[in-house]
Amino acid sequence: AEHIGKVGVKMFLGIVAEVIDWNEDNTAFTLKMGENPITDFVEVPEKYKDIKYCNILCGVLAGALEMVQLNVECSVVKDMLMGDESNEIRVELRGVLAQTMADDYQE
Repeated sequence: AEHIGKVGVKMFLGIVAEVIDWNEDNTAFTLKMGENPITDFVEVPEKYKDIKYCNILCGVLAGALEMVQLNVECSVVKDMLMGDESNEIRVELRGVLAQTMADDYQE
Protein backbone atom coordinates (compact mmCIF):
# COMPACT_ATOMS: atom_id res chain seq x y z
CA ALA A 1 0.00 0.00 0.00
CA GLU A 2 2.91 2.37 0.67
CA HIS A 3 4.13 2.03 -2.92
CA ILE A 4 0.58 2.41 -4.25
CA GLY A 5 0.09 5.57 -2.18
CA LYS A 6 3.29 7.16 -3.45
CA VAL A 7 2.79 6.14 -7.07
CA GLY A 8 -0.96 6.84 -7.15
CA VAL A 9 -0.66 10.37 -5.79
CA LYS A 10 2.24 11.06 -8.15
CA MET A 11 0.25 9.73 -11.11
CA PHE A 12 -3.00 11.59 -10.38
CA LEU A 13 -1.76 14.84 -8.81
CA GLY A 14 1.81 15.07 -10.09
CA ILE A 15 3.25 15.33 -6.58
CA VAL A 16 5.13 12.99 -4.28
CA ALA A 17 3.36 11.87 -1.11
CA GLU A 18 4.94 10.27 1.91
CA VAL A 19 3.09 7.38 3.57
CA ILE A 20 3.39 7.71 7.37
CA ASP A 21 1.73 6.75 10.66
CA TRP A 22 0.65 3.18 9.96
CA ASN A 23 -1.54 1.67 12.67
CA GLU A 24 -0.69 -1.68 14.32
CA ASP A 25 -3.01 -3.66 12.02
CA ASN A 26 -1.65 -2.01 8.85
CA THR A 27 -5.19 -0.91 7.96
CA ALA A 28 -4.68 2.85 8.29
CA PHE A 29 -2.03 5.34 7.24
CA THR A 30 -1.55 9.03 6.54
CA LEU A 31 -0.59 10.52 3.18
CA LYS A 32 1.66 13.54 3.78
CA MET A 33 2.03 15.99 0.90
CA GLY A 34 4.22 19.07 0.98
CA GLU A 35 2.18 20.63 -1.77
CA ASN A 36 -1.31 20.31 -3.18
CA PRO A 37 -1.89 21.47 -6.76
CA ILE A 38 -5.63 21.98 -6.31
CA THR A 39 -4.91 24.75 -3.80
CA ASP A 40 -2.24 26.61 -5.77
CA PHE A 41 -4.52 29.53 -6.61
CA VAL A 42 -6.94 29.33 -3.67
CA GLU A 43 -7.40 31.71 -0.78
CA VAL A 44 -10.15 30.92 1.71
CA PRO A 45 -12.06 34.06 2.78
CA GLU A 46 -12.31 34.62 6.53
CA LYS A 47 -16.06 33.96 6.57
CA TYR A 48 -15.40 30.47 5.11
CA LYS A 49 -12.42 29.65 7.33
CA ASP A 50 -14.01 26.38 8.51
CA ILE A 51 -14.55 25.00 4.99
CA LYS A 52 -12.66 21.81 4.22
CA TYR A 53 -11.66 22.70 0.68
CA CYS A 54 -9.29 19.73 0.34
CA ASN A 55 -12.04 17.25 1.25
CA ILE A 56 -12.48 16.68 -2.49
CA LEU A 57 -9.24 14.68 -2.39
CA CYS A 58 -10.81 12.37 0.19
CA GLY A 59 -13.68 11.68 -2.20
CA VAL A 60 -11.28 11.01 -5.05
CA LEU A 61 -9.20 8.59 -2.95
CA ALA A 62 -12.24 6.76 -1.58
CA GLY A 63 -13.79 6.48 -5.05
CA ALA A 64 -10.59 5.23 -6.67
CA LEU A 65 -10.04 2.61 -3.96
CA GLU A 66 -13.66 1.49 -4.25
CA MET A 67 -12.94 0.64 -7.89
CA VAL A 68 -10.45 -1.95 -6.63
CA GLN A 69 -12.93 -3.29 -4.03
CA LEU A 70 -11.56 -1.43 -0.98
CA ASN A 71 -13.95 0.45 1.29
CA VAL A 72 -12.00 3.24 3.00
CA GLU A 73 -12.72 6.30 5.08
CA CYS A 74 -10.59 9.35 4.36
CA SER A 75 -10.30 12.57 6.29
CA VAL A 76 -8.18 15.71 6.05
CA VAL A 77 -5.84 15.82 9.06
CA LYS A 78 -3.72 18.84 8.13
CA ASP A 79 -4.33 21.48 5.50
CA MET A 80 -1.87 24.16 4.38
CA LEU A 81 -4.82 26.41 3.51
CA MET A 82 -5.59 26.43 7.22
CA GLY A 83 -2.02 27.30 8.20
CA ASP A 84 -0.61 23.79 8.72
CA GLU A 85 2.95 23.04 7.58
CA SER A 86 1.82 20.20 5.29
CA ASN A 87 -1.24 18.56 3.77
CA GLU A 88 -2.16 15.24 5.36
CA ILE A 89 -4.99 12.84 4.63
CA ARG A 90 -5.77 9.90 6.89
CA VAL A 91 -6.91 6.74 5.06
CA GLU A 92 -8.53 3.90 7.03
CA LEU A 93 -9.58 0.57 5.56
CA ARG A 94 -13.16 -0.27 6.54
CA GLY A 95 -13.40 -3.50 4.60
CA VAL A 96 -13.06 -5.31 1.32
CA LEU A 97 -16.12 -5.15 -0.91
CA ALA A 98 -17.61 -8.31 -2.31
CA GLN A 99 -16.80 -8.73 -5.96
CA THR A 100 -19.98 -8.88 -7.98
CA MET A 101 -20.34 -9.21 -11.70
CA ALA A 102 -23.29 -8.65 -13.96
CA ASP A 103 -24.93 -11.81 -15.26
CA ASP A 104 -23.42 -11.13 -18.71
CA TYR A 105 -19.89 -11.58 -17.32
CA GLN A 106 -20.38 -14.67 -15.18
CA GLU A 107 -19.45 -18.07 -16.54
